[in-house]
Amino acid sequence: MIHVAAAAIFNDAGELLLALRDKAQHQGGLWEFPGGKVEPGEDVRSALSRELQEELGIEIDQSATVPLIQVPYHYPDKSVLLDVFRVNRFMGAAYGREGQPLNWVRLSDLSGYQFPAANRPIVNALLLPSAMAITPQLQPEQYSGFCAQAVLKGAQAIMLRAKHLSEAEQVRLYQQLSAQCQEKPIIWNGSVDIANRAAVSALHLSSDRLLQLSHREAYNGRWLGASCHNEAQIRWAEKVGVDYITLSPVQATSSHPEVTPLGWAEYSRLVSESSLPVYALGGVSMEDLAPTIQAGGQGIAAISCFC
Repeated sequence: MIHVAAAAIFNDAGELLLALRDKAQHQGGLWEFPGGKVEPGEDVRSALSRELQEELGIEIDQSATVPLIQVPYHYPDKSVLLDVFRVNRFMGAAYGREGQPLNWVRLSDLSGYQFPAANRPIVNALLLPSAMAITPQLQPEQYSGFCAQAVLKGAQAIMLRAKHLSEAEQVRLYQQLSAQCQEKPIIWNGSVDIANRAAVSALHLSSDRLLQLSHREAYNGRWLGASCHNEAQIRWAEKVGVDYITLSPVQATSSHPEVTPLGWAEYSRLVSESSLPVYALGGVSMEDLAPTIQAGGQGIAAISCFC
């Protein structure tokens, strides 16, 4: 497996730097995140710094560089491990030192660019929120207040999980909350069939529903996530092609005291071996957000800390 250090580099305007691969290269003619091979015995951060100096003429600030995602990916002719970092500060003016075209783009415009298949999880990781609130069991009229409160506490997305209500009630609630919280995505925890009929744009599957799904194309919406609790479920989520997963329980929870938590070491190991953005779920709070990201996770998903 070829180990590659890559970077999602942002300027002061919040724009992301993309580079165009030469047509003679593997996956040529597609846009990519700058970087290059990690040499044997070389530290990945040192490799990233060296490659970006050689390719772009910039010096990255390591104190403003954080892990984004690791993507092991197998093409028919080669296997790569993309070790991707988010670079929030650098010195110098980036230019294509090897003649490669560069472009600064807004995240909202990424859909207009074509990337190698291995880069899709990177794009998703950049677009997905880092803090997701999951609704507790409430009366229908209480969900609006919970969402407003969760946003004030730092939630960047809300997962509507209301299995005590009928599916028709859940769909109405999803539509109501989507209209109310237009600046924050609402994700419905439900079934593919109902989501397609109701034109739900963001769907989350339970682990049971995940294992019943045979391919990503069965769902018509933009975002598809799933709950995973072990390595086998993660592998299935990757095979199906979901956009992200939650992995739980990371720590002990009062709601499931009988379940042995994974612990942070096991969470980190499973994240490093997954090609998907992975949220930590179970006994986590906003205080765990930075450690989760340092472990390579996408962020946290939680209930109690947003109540």
